[in-house]
Amino acid sequence: MVDQTSSPDGPEELPVGDDGVFASARRVVTREIEASLSRVDGDEARALVEAVIGCERVFVLGAGRSKLAVDGFAMRLVHLGLTAHVAADVTTPAIGPDDLLIVCSGSGETPGVVSIAHQATRAGARVAVVTAVPESTLAERADLVVRLREYNQDHELSASTQFVGTLFEQAAFVFFDCLVIVMQRLGGVSAEDMFARHTNLE
Repeated sequence: MVDQTSSPDGPEELPVGDDGVFASARRVVTREIEASLSRVDGDEARALVEAVIGCERVFVLGAGRSKLAVDGFAMRLVHLGLTAHVAADVTTPAIGPDDLLIVCSGSGETPGVVSIAHQATRAGARVAVVTAVPESTLAERADLVVRLREYNQDHELSASTQFVGTLFEQAAFVFFDCLVIVMQRLGGVSAEDMFARHTNLE
């Protein structure tokens, strides 16, 4: 991620087209997400899918908005018929050698997240990290890393127009949804199958 402190001249002006400021902002967001996702290594994404399919249980971990992205992924894994838990929830069981912990962290340095990931490693679980910083503490200790770097709409690395970390969090949510489609097709899981597993306690 990039340090986006304000310049002395104030915040960067957003180019506004004839269709207004919202449409201009929408284009920035969607183009940046596409630029970032288009640079995800297909082999890294495939390795994560294989790790999910091949493990006994999936545990997910994140903080802040990154947690929202990976928690949403856990929900869809349950819909796919897999066993998934959110780390640190009160009903989360003990993790073990046949399990996979998926950590979503833009910086890869959030202290609490690093600590829990280390506990999972000590318990014998595999750890997969989705991060914007492949040189981070989390990435260096992981069994599997997916690099999800931030690119602006002109495909410049670490130059997002959005507030620091926002693009990673957006791209992570969409990235995980892409994995859901892949696993749904690989497993021959129908939308009806998934809906039948959706919570009825609403």
